[in-house]
Amino acid sequence: MTVDEALALVEVALDYQRLNKVQEIVFRQSWEGQSYIEIAKSFGYEPDYIKDAGAKLWKLLSKAFGEKVKKDNLQSVLKRYLRRHQVNVQRNQVIGVNLSGADLSGASLSIANLSETRLLFATLNEANCSQTNLPESIIPYKNTNSEEVLDVENGHKQGNKSNSEETIYHWNGFHFRSEAQIKIAEALDRANVLFFPNSKARITTTEGRENQEADFLIFHNGKWGILEVDGEVDEERDRILQSHGIPIIHHYDSTQCSEQPDRVVQEFLEMLSQV
Repeated sequence: MTVDEALALVEVALDYQRLNKVQEIVFRQSWEGQSYIEIAKSFGYEPDYIKDAGAKLWKLLSKAFGEKVKKDNLQSVLKRYLRRHQVNVQRNQVIGVNLSGADLSGASLSIANLSETRLLFATLNEANCSQTNLPESIIPYKNTNSEEVLDVENGHKQGNKSNSEETIYHWNGFHFRSEAQIKIAEALDRANVLFFPNSKARITTTEGRENQEADFLIFHNGKWGILEVDGEVDEERDRILQSHGIPIIHHYDSTQCSEQPDRVVQEFLEMLSQV
């Protein structure tokens, strides 16, 4: 386990609460075996300050992981937790995105505080998640009434067809509700664009805190946009997301997406570039 994977696991255990700057420094350097004195010297802090920050951090983690965490048993505690829960700690499994429009090339994505409201997007790969062992808050959608599997185009896509006739299509580890969505995913792939399919968002609506899902969260030329396929327009949701710095949220007809996916993607990217 790398230190970045360990930090991702800590975020899961802390219910996606990130460590502050000093806590992360102590965590990273302790993971590498440095002493408090070495950490303080390397980062310009007083040794007593780093020692106190470490004591508070281990207390916080002890509560989160259910056993006493110390500087010298940090790695073993996290490895045991990982084995118990079978959590996939790839940091691209659970992500927050900074939607301020800044150039993020080469930077790691992190949970961002936007306009004093936390906005979290998350994507989960079904193939790497165990529904029985993951915390309920991060269990991916799974059709439990599966009757048959449909193969589409050389095994690239598969659909689980349920008693309610709903078909879930699978492409490169992601699940979609229609072939039109897969066509758009393939077109975005051909365009070499950074995108997050089926991104769950946690937002504040007039009814309170709710989960909302964007079909495709796309980053292009330093800007974020959302492309929706064959879904009903939710004006309140779109307005809220735009208020957080997403300039373009565009809805396309499923027929157009199926028949002209590359044209749809090109049109969307041009609109995003002109904002």
